[in-house]
Amino acid sequence: MRSVPVSKLFLVLLGTTFVLVVAFSIRFNYKFAQFSAEASRLTGNLQETSALNLDLREKLNDQIHLVDEQFERVDPNFPEQFTAINFELGEKQIRYLKLNIGPQERLTVERIKGFQSELGVQALQIHHQLLVDNRIDALLRLRNMNNLEDKITDEFANLNELQTKKLHTVQDQLNQTVSATSSAIYVLAGCLLISLLVFTILLRRRVLQPLGLILEATNQVRQGNFSARAPEDRRDELGQLAHSFNFMAASLTESYASLEFKVEERTRQLQELQQQLVQAAKMSAVGRMVSGVAHELNNPLTVIMGHTELARKRLLTSGCDAREVELMETLHQQGDRCRKIVANLLQFARQEKPKLAAVRLNDLVEQALQLREYELKTRNVDLIREYDAANPIFCADPNKIVQVVLNLLNNAHDAIREAGRAGKICVRTAAEEGQVRLEFLDNGTGLREPERVFDPFYTTKEVGQGTGLGLSVCYGIIEEHQGAIRAENWDQGARFIITLPTGDPGALAKPSEKKADACEVQRQYRVLVVDDEEPLVGLQISFLADIGIEAEGVNSGADAILFLQSHHVDLVISDVRMPGAVDGIQLYQWVERNRPELLNCFLFVSGDMIGMNVGEFFFKCTARRIQKPFDWDDYSHLVRQMLCNGDKVL
Repeated sequence: MRSVPVSKLFLVLLGTTFVLVVAFSIRFNYKFAQFSAEASRLTGNLQETSALNLDLREKLNDQIHLVDEQFERVDPNFPEQFTAINFELGEKQIRYLKLNIGPQERLTVERIKGFQSELGVQALQIHHQLLVDNRIDALLRLRNMNNLEDKITDEFANLNELQTKKLHTVQDQLNQTVSATSSAIYVLAGCLLISLLVFTILLRRRVLQPLGLILEATNQVRQGNFSARAPEDRRDELGQLAHSFNFMAASLTESYASLEFKVEERTRQLQELQQQLVQAAKMSAVGRMVSGVAHELNNPLTVIMGHTELARKRLLTSGCDAREVELMETLHQQGDRCRKIVANLLQFARQEKPKLAAVRLNDLVEQALQLREYELKTRNVDLIREYDAANPIFCADPNKIVQVVLNLLNNAHDAIREAGRAGKICVRTAAEEGQVRLEFLDNGTGLREPERVFDPFYTTKEVGQGTGLGLSVCYGIIEEHQGAIRAENWDQGARFIITLPTGDPGALAKPSEKKADACEVQRQYRVLVVDDEEPLVGLQISFLADIGIEAEGVNSGADAILFLQSHHVDLVISDVRMPGAVDGIQLYQWVERNRPELLNCFLFVSGDMIGMNVGEFFFKCTARRIQKPFDWDDYSHLVRQMLCNGDKVL
């Protein structure tokens, strides 16, 4: 069933009421205008006829008075005077007949006119009889004249009565109209009350109640009940409004659900970001600690390895017992083992950018796998390769990525060995949009706490089986490459997933080949060694003496400045971090201001250049550097090269 629109219904009701009121007003205004015009006309006629009646009565009285005077004295001019008055009466009667009067009034005026004419004839005959002195006949005619006067008076009375009746008739009609108007007004007022009642009922049922239901649904939605709906059983404007509201509520429900999903997703991302920030903070704190520890270890380790190397060389030169040489070599190997541990610690703490080169992912991974494949086979562990056939190219530091692969292989092998069964390690490579992907899957014991495996020094292995730095180093290397690494469990064991950006391999410059610098000492050189630790000063003096270079040593930057102010040297070898007012960097700056000829012959030696806030200085500085603990051959080669280059500059 089709519903009548609310607006149309109310417009019809209001329009009908308005038309009735306007029609009633027009009709009664027209009626009252008619009666007002009729009353005005009758009033004017009454006033004018009343005036004419008075004039006619007055002129008639003048004629009768003139006739009465003839009985006392006959006036020869009577006919002319009487005719003049009679003429005026005729004129006034003509005016009377020209008025807007009814037929009865006209007939009455005509009778009055006839009686007046007859009265004039009688008056003239009376005058004639009096002239012939026939008073008896004149008196008889005077009696007839008085009878005519009475008739005229009666006619005037009839005329007044007709006019009065006509006025009463108009008044009665006006009263009837007023009464009818009052009744109509009461009827109209009743109709208006009924219309108002109908309007109120329709407004309540067709507008207010539906709006109340929509408002209630709106309040429920505002309070969070998105399932609230307004009834749509109507087809008018309010039904369309309810339909639009329900559509909006449904859309809002979908949007809210989508918003909840997005909020959950953003919350999860924030939690992951927070975990990454916590991990980064841990790595930063541990990095600073490791940097300091590495620096403290490097100094004594340099002394141990250096003196061991010197002792081995001297034993070989002197032809001593081979067992002593072997002992020195064993000591040097163990020291080198410690050096590698320290290097790993520094690698973990280092934040410098990797040295990128264009490499193929499959080839790089295969290079690392071949280093361990034989050993893994002997331990009953199979390597399964699932390489991307395209062998994607990306930008990376090859040595560091190989280190990551080896660490993950070692971690997988340890987990398989702990599980005590035949093992499988699956290595997958893949190319994604702008990234390369590397996965390691094993069937070992799995991860107890996947979220903690990258924490420094975290390990589940037995005491002596691991340092807990392998995965942390992997994490640091991947972060340096702007990539991501994550750990998780799968059905059979652990899974590590690495993603690295492809970069732009074509933009990388080809690495230049290093030119071997062979330089023999051509003259007697003098070198100043600056270090706050006496054993390191003595070790370097011994190194330099073995290659025929004279060296002096001081234990602070301030002592070095005093020495340089009074002595000539060809090379300055200084530690970076030293206690006191002048460290290695400040010493270099003094040399730059006061001994600029030594700038190209200034060598920095340090156990930790990463942990110090000197990055900007070494970015601008051209001085050479060597890291503790250094190899004797590397050290002596670098010193010879710098001394020879210094001679060329001079």
